Amino acid sequence: MIDVREAIEEIQVRTGDQAYWHALEMVLGTLTARTLRSTLRLKIRGEDLSERERVAKGLAEIFSAQAATVENLARRESALRGPRPREAALQELEMHSHWVDFSDAANETRRAMGFVKRGIERGAKVVALLPSPDIEAYRREVAGSGCGEDLDSGRISLESVDDHLEMLKTAGVLAMLLLSIQGIIQVARGQGYPEVWLVGKIASSLFASAPQYPALTLRIEAALDSLTRTLPLSLYCPMPDHFPGEPGLMAMFLSGHGWASILDIALGPPPS
Repeated sequence: MIDVREAIEEIQVRTGDQAYWHALEMVLGTLTARTLRSTLRLKIRGEDLSERERVAKGLAEIFSAQAATVENLARRESALRGPRPREAALQELEMHSHWVDFSDAANETRRAMGFVKRGIERGAKVVALLPSPDIEAYRREVAGSGCGEDLDSGRISLESVDDHLEMLKTAGVLAMLLLSIQGIIQVARGQGYPEVWLVGKIASSLFASAPQYPALTLRIEAALDSLTRTLPLSLYCPMPDHFPGEPGLMAMFLSGHGWASILDIALGPPPS
């Protein structure tokens, strides 16, 4: 069990290391065999060079040049904007934002309301995918925060994610969850909402379960991050401040989101 507040510096360092691997994968992924062959034949000239020598020399030169690209990508991938005042950061949230918010259980619902209200201000439909035991607490918080009418009208929707969590745990199938979220967006657009702001307690539920599902959770978060970047969606992930596991796992989790897409890591003051 780690305390995120105490381990945040180590998590940031490890996440930076993860970002370099991610950046390298992105660079190498652009070099298809056909493009690489054409590039080498144009760049590495010489009648007396064999194809093997041409490839060996070309790869050395190309990957030397790509090192700067990897460095720049990794810097962007590991860039963390913050710390900044929470309220100021909330006012800057736009579509495609992906917010990871660590807090103790007592303050989770209250902290989520800032994201909910920002979505309402932007004219979005707000949907919370929650384990069923958490729905009533969120309902009370929404009503108490002045958004009760939005809840009654359906502009704010609280939905159980139990079935999806069970399917993920037993079969490791992501497709149904992703299709469900895309369906939520389609319905919202049909109702006239330009965006969907989603509160998702999926990762935290899987990390907190016994046994944990770390590899599956990382896959899910990578998929959700991709949806957030490409669809009219913003995502808020409430996470516990005390986390089962060790800092390396949290670093991989945050790196999976892509640091550039995380507006803030919102840490409240440590409990007294």
